[in-house]
Amino acid sequence: MSDYMKTDTKLLPYLPFPRFLLGADLTQTAKVLYAVLLDRSNLSRANGWTDEDGNIFVVFPLNKLADMVDKGPSTVKNALNELEAAGLIERQRCGNGMPNRIYVKQPDGQEIDRLMDRKLATRQPESWPSDSQKTGCQIARKLAPNKISNSNLRNNLSGVSESARILGRYENVFLTEAEVAELQADFPSVWQEYIERLSEYMASTGKTYKSHAATIRRWAKEDRRKGKGGISDYSCKEGESL
Repeated sequence: MSDYMKTDTKLLPYLPFPRFLLGADLTQTAKVLYAVLLDRSNLSRANGWTDEDGNIFVVFPLNKLADMVDKGPSTVKNALNELEAAGLIERQRCGNGMPNRIYVKQPDGQEIDRLMDRKLATRQPESWPSDSQKTGCQIARKLAPNKISNSNLRNNLSGVSESARILGRYENVFLTEAEVAELQADFPSVWQEYIERLSEYMASTGKTYKSHAATIRRWAKEDRRKGKGGISDYSCKEGESL
């Protein structure tokens, strides 16, 4: 139920939406995508996702972007081309079977004026990838498997809701808002640690689980019963992984 905001009201989770986007000559989908990619760049910064030049990049498969903004892949593809034509992102191909790197750029005052004061001279066609993309991506370190393939992970989990949040260092743990709230209530001091450990375990072993919430709850209860403060045994029992 909605309620009035008070001085001590905690804000709901939100995306960073730069003010210049309000007046920019961009489609609404492109504006929302830029905010989503800017938010994901902060996650990449926290995870140390930088290239050999120290530039932060994002790995965000097209279908996941489409799901997040509730648009079709072709609409999202056009919006990405639009952002690249506007100089707000740069995509870099990384070879067959690997998702593109996306570099999110922050415009200076002159570029903001250009985006707000006149129509963009050209819009990139729908072709993917665009000609302006770099080729021959130099990968300084191999990306974690679950970071690359987690676009397919949700489809492999029969119990995962489409509204589930993507959590964990390797973006491979799926929990709904209700499941997160229950874990916070039941395991207030360690729930985040279990999410990270599950993320790391699945990334390092390639194992998957039917329910990430149930797996975390089982691990936490077993450790509590044994009087342990952390997860000490990640062994996978028969029939546990898909």
